[in-house]
Amino acid sequence: MNPAKQPRPSDLSVAPTVIAVMSLLLACAVAAIVSLETRPSGGLTIPSGSHVVHVDEHDFGIRMSQATLPAGNYVFVDTNHGPSPHELVMWKTSLPARHIPLEAAEHKVNEDSPALESALDSGSSLDPGETRLLTTTLERGHYVIVCNLPGHFMAGMHVDITVT
Repeated sequence: MNPAKQPRPSDLSVAPTVIAVMSLLLACAVAAIVSLETRPSGGLTIPSGSHVVHVDEHDFGIRMSQATLPAGNYVFVDTNHGPSPHELVMWKTSLPARHIPLEAAEHKVNEDSPALESALDSGSSLDPGETRLLTTTLERGHYVIVCNLPGHFMAGMHVDITVT
């Protein structure tokens, strides 16, 4: 018998390990494909019963798809279309936007005023081109939505909202 044609004992001992690893890799690939196939298309699922409102921030204004909203749960899709950072803050208040209390030194809304009840806050500023999803529940009443970075409110970045 030709020794070159004989399998070496070390080759035979590796074969079960190679087969096991290949089987494991195949099982992982199948699991990944199945999980991708069962994922909902579109990427995001809005909670059942929630309303969606698109908010576009730009230098220096805020556009919303609507300013009169029914009471309920909301997802605000906030997109910064401007070349500078913006933030989104909303308060429930009886005051119209033009009369809410301001901090004169920083040219922004006084967020600690007892006339304002916090309803929504982006948490930090959005970079140009960034989109953030913000959720809240709105009860009936009057709300003001603003960008409260220094000077932005004064430049016109505020909207009055009525919730019915």
